[in-house]
Parts: sequence; C-alpha cells; structure tokens
Amino acid sequence: MPVARPMTLRDVAARAGVSTSTVARVVHGNGYVAEATRRRVEQAMEEGGFRLNAVASGLKRRRSTTIGAVLHETLPNPFFAAVALGVERAAREHGYDVLIANASGSPAHERAGVEAFLAQQVAAIVFAKPVAAANVELAARAGVAVVEVEEPLFGRGGRVLVDDRSGAIAAVRHLLELGHERIGFIGEPAGEHAVRGRLAGYREALAAGGIELDEELVVVGDYTREPEWPLLRVGYDYMVRLLAARPAATAVLAGSDLLAAGALQALYERCLRVPNDFSVIGFDDTFAQHLTPPLTTVRQPMLELGVGAVELATALAASPRRRKRELRLATELVVRGSTAAPPLR
Repeated sequence: MPVARPMTLRDVAARAGVSTSTVARVVHGNGYVAEATRRRVEQAMEEGGFRLNAVASGLKRRRSTTIGAVLHETLPNPFFAAVALGVERAAREHGYDVLIANASGSPAHERAGVEAFLAQQVAAIVFAKPVAAANVELAARAGVAVVEVEEPLFGRGGRVLVDDRSGAIAAVRHLLELGHERIGFIGEPAGEHAVRGRLAGYREALAAGGIELDEELVVVGDYTREPEWPLLRVGYDYMVRLLAARPAATAVLAGSDLLAAGALQALYERCLRVPNDFSVIGFDDTFAQHLTPPLTTVRQPMLELGVGAVELATALAASPRRRKRELRLATELVVRGSTAAPPLR
C-alpha cells in the first residue's frame, strides 16, 4: 500500500486558494495576512494534516527553530530540572522547540550533546551549568549562540548568574542575629564560580558581625563523583568533619540543599536535634520544605534562570554583536524550621 505523501506548502495553498507566499507568512508568523485569509489557511493545514519540517524550514530561512539545553546532570539535584523547565517554557513562548541532553557531569557526554545539537542546526545552546569550557567554545565557533548558566567557564558568550554572595550574606546574618558565633560552611569544590561567591559572602558576613574566621569551620573540596546521590554522602562526611572542630560549631551554611540533607543525617545519627542543638541552612530551595525539619534555605530563582537564558540566547542568535550578554538574578532567604538560637552552654 503506498505511503501518503506529506502535505506541502503548495498543497496548503491550493486547498486554501491562496499563494504559497501567503501560506509561508502564516506558518512563520512573518508579514501581514488578513484575518479571514489566515483562518482559511489554518483550516486547510488542519484538514490536510500539514506538519512543518522545522529543520528544513530553518535551513531555508537560515534560522533554526530549535534551542539545545545541555544539563550538567538530571539526578539527583532537582535544580537543573527546574532550570530546564524554565528553558522549555520560555522557548515555547518564543516559538522554539527544545532538545535536552544530560552531561552527567562528564566532559565527554557534554561534547556528545553539543555535537548532536550542532547536527540538528540549533539556533542556540544553553549550558546549565557547563562542564568544560572547550565544549562551549566548540558551539560558539560553529556560529551558534551560547549561554552559560551559573558557571561562566567560556565567558565570551551569554551568561545568566545568581548573586550567590548576597544570598550567603543574608544566611549568615540570619544566624548571627539568632546569636550564633561558631558558624561553619560546607561546600563543593571551592574553585567553582557559585561556591566562590557563597564562600565570599560567608566570610564577609562574619567579618561584618565582628566574628573572627576559623578556617577549621570551612570544609570544601573535590570529591569522587559516585552514582545516584553522592552529595548526600559528601554533606554527611563534611558535617562529621565540622563537628570534630573545637570549640564546636552551633550552625552551618551548606552550599546546596543536598549537602544540607546529608548534614541533617549526620546530626541525627549523633542525637543532635535541629534546630534545638544545631542550626542548618541550605542553598537552592529544591526539596528543602520536604525535609525534617523543613529547611531554612537561600532560594535560587531556578525557573527564572532558564527563562533568562532563553531570552538572552534568542537575542544573541538574532544579533550576535549585541553588548548586553549578562543577566544577574537575586536570591531570597526563606526561613523555616531548621534555624533557632544556639543552645546555652
């Protein structure tokens, strides 16, 4: 049995009784078409089962209708999934489709995603967050607009960042106002852009509060990437190291909610009650409200990061020489049940 031929612009034009150029204006939303004519063309497309070939259309018009998003990882941190949701929502509003690749923290996987996107003739690639600068450069050299979220490794494309420093200042200030003086910090590798900002804010807030920094209360560094939920174990291990400091800490700012969740587990196993015996603050506001107790945390505008990345990506794709290439978003301290005044000693 012969396979039905896909409906073309010419077929739609014949069915609607208009020119192919009129059909093209309706399909691409480009140029004036009378409302009655537009409805007739749309009805012809619907009745004929017309489907636009996005890749072929993009090549013909020298403009793709697709954006690629390379996620640093999809599990276990819901931060990246939330950013991806923002990317999808904004892309749809701009008339773009979205392709998503998971780098799993691997430069090789990230490169494979970039190469797949380039083969699809994408208009832009959003890296949330990039793993290797060389992969971002690969996309940029191919003439694709690139936007880095949270970690500007390449630095010569667009970037959407969060004011991590101010978020950490607000968190530590909250603990100081509660009466804490021995406040620790646990984080991922100190070389990362976000961790540098959070650590700088932590140090600045302590200094502003007249508290001398004890380096024993700062636990950051590289760790072996394990499958499944490595940051829970890292948060646990870092909290154990923090509790070994003398004199002991009474509070901690964790670099993510995942690290904070691991810290809560270490405290629970040592029969330290939160917040009666120890206060904990996270960063991100992913599943913080679902922990026990609900976690005080620094909320990142995750959806807005994705939306902002698309806004910047589409603007750069349309005008590569535009000057505005950075968007910086604010954080918000959300106080819940994991912080209170330190115990009397």
